[in-house]
Amino acid sequence: MRNEFEFWYPLDLRVSGKDLIGNHLTMSLYNHAAIWGDGDTNKLPRSFYTNGHSTIDNKKMSKSTGNFLTLIECVEQFSADATRFALADAGDGLEDANFAGETCDSAILKLTKDIDWILEHHRVLQDPATSLKQLQAANAKAYEDGEYVKCRKLQATRA
Repeated sequence: MRNEFEFWYPLDLRVSGKDLIGNHLTMSLYNHAAIWGDGDTNKLPRSFYTNGHSTIDNKKMSKSTGNFLTLIECVEQFSADATRFALADAGDGLEDANFAGETCDSAILKLTKDIDWILEHHRVLQDPATSLKQLQAANAKAYEDGEYVKCRKLQATRA
């Protein structure tokens, strides 16, 4: 059995939930010491990571209460990109990660707005007769954010 482990070790990362630190991570150290009792510390995991619990809209995720989403259900309901935004925003480390549907909805609106802005500016910038005033009229909000500088530089390279 030890020879079969040789192929997979050392582990780059050993992961466990925060409520299992005393059990899983401690036993992981004991198991490594038992398997490689010859003092070979090169076979120990290179790092350990502990994560918090998962919640949905600040409620414990549970099949029995119906507060449960699979990744496929999230993508079907919100889209893959909105799901990525919500997962990235959910939290990391020992904190409980909260998957919020509101974050998905907000991401959808932001992404839609960004796509509309990109398509509009792409259309405007494709026209060689576009003037700076037309660019400014195309999206006044973009100028407040400083995006006009990029548009001006792009237009100057075409002139």
